[in-house]
This record gives sequence, C-alpha cells and structure tokens, in this order.
Amino acid sequence: MTGKQKVALVTGGTAGVGLSVVRALVTSGAFVHFIGTNERKGARIERELNATSEPVCRFIKLDLSRLREVQSFCRQFANEVRELHVLANIAGVMLHTRVETDEGNEKTFAINHLAAFILCQELRPSLAMAKNARIVNVSGAPTYMLKPSLDFDDLQLAEGYTLSRAAITAVHAKTVMTEILADQFAADGIDVNAFHPGAVKSDLFRNLRFPMRHIFQFGQLFMPAASKSGIYVSTSEEVTGMTGQLFVGTKARKLSFEREYKDRLLAATKTLVSASTLAPLATEG
Repeated sequence: MTGKQKVALVTGGTAGVGLSVVRALVTSGAFVHFIGTNERKGARIERELNATSEPVCRFIKLDLSRLREVQSFCRQFANEVRELHVLANIAGVMLHTRVETDEGNEKTFAINHLAAFILCQELRPSLAMAKNARIVNVSGAPTYMLKPSLDFDDLQLAEGYTLSRAAITAVHAKTVMTEILADQFAADGIDVNAFHPGAVKSDLFRNLRFPMRHIFQFGQLFMPAASKSGIYVSTSEEVTGMTGQLFVGTKARKLSFEREYKDRLLAATKTLVSASTLAPLATEG
C-alpha cells in the first residue's frame, strides 16, 4: 500500500454486493480491508486479489452482531489506518426465526443497523482525515425505504417477528441514519449516501429454510454478480460532494425524513449501542 493510495473498509465483503464493491474498489486503485465471517472464503478472496501484484486487500474476520467486538475492532483499526476514504456498510443477514445475541440484540438489527452506526461513529476521525471521504450504506427499494415504518416501542421485533419485517426494519433504519449522519458529518467533509443494490447474486439467503432457500438460490442463477449501483456510489467521482441521497442506479433521491422521526431513531440507536458496548463511542464522548 503506497502512502497516497486511497483506503477503503467494506463490511460483508466476501459475497454478493459487498464482494462486487471490494473488486471495484481494488480496480479503482484503493487498498481494501474487507470484513466477513467466513474465514476460508475471505482468505481465498484475499489470495486471489493479491496474486498478481503487491497487496491490494486484507480480509478481516469479524462477527458484526457482537457490538463490543465491533467497537474494539474500530479502535484498533483507527490506530492502524490514519486516513479512511471509503466506508461501505454492506453486511446484512436474513433469518427465518428471531435470534437474540448474547448482548440482547435482535441479530438482524444488530448487523444491519447497530454495527454500521458504531463503525460510522468510531471511524469518523479517520474519515475526516481523508480528502473527500464517503460512507456508503446498502439500502433497498425506495417504495419501502422512504416510507416511515419504525415501531419505536419494539424496534427489535420482540413481538410479531417475520423475516421480511426484520430485514425491512433494519435496512430502513440504516437509510434514515444515512440522512442523520449526512447532516452531522457534513462539517468534516464526509459524504454519506445509501443505495438500492438491485438484483444481484448473494449469500443473503443462506440461512433460510428449505424450500425457500433453494427457490431464492435458483433465481440467483439468472442475476448479475455485481451491483452497479453499489459500485457507482462507492467509486465514482461524480458522487463526490453529494450527500444524504438514496441512489437507484446512478439516479439519486434526496432523503427527507421528518425531524422527530430521525431524532427518535437516533436516541433509540444510541441507547441500544450504549447498553451493548463497554465505552462511549469515540465521537459521542
């Protein structure tokens, strides 16, 4: 890694949307740290991408559902990486039944939203040190993502859990947080945007039960391997200076949730994170 080389960190980087973003960032000339839980797959991807030149990437094994470990990782990473140009929060999970982590969080919400919030807050100083840094959050179709739908009395779905409801709740929360952080991080010159990944091959359905898992897997045989929208928002210079947007392909829609809605989500997120981590977040004092 050269001194002037851009540095990126991608979660969910071993498959699907995340892997396509990793490959695109490497192609663009960045050094990419990518996070996943499958150590064998991560090591194989690392070897493949590093095989033909000097090292261009590093695999990091990390379970994003364990928020204390996420915070600990961030602090170690920030000590190693002074400037971070791209943080791409791509990791996600879909679970047929509700699973609660040992920290008391619903796993889908922890991985898709809470871990992403910690990464953004803890790595804000490293992002601020880089010129034209950006945070990229995977989102979903505007039909679902732009409609206020959070139940603040039961954000983690202790009642009425379904696979689709959990996934939409978590990704919608991250989309709302995209606008919140876009406003907060603007003073540091950090762009924060979300994107709809579109149809793409993915491991997202690996935890589903038969026959649903096989139905989705069959459908993916006809899907592209790369997320054009994710790659565009993560790598294109055209996006520089744009913030608080939801991208569908290369088209952007300004996020504009009600202030009270955003404030309630931010307060709830901070409460959940505070209950799960060992120390205040780096930018929360």
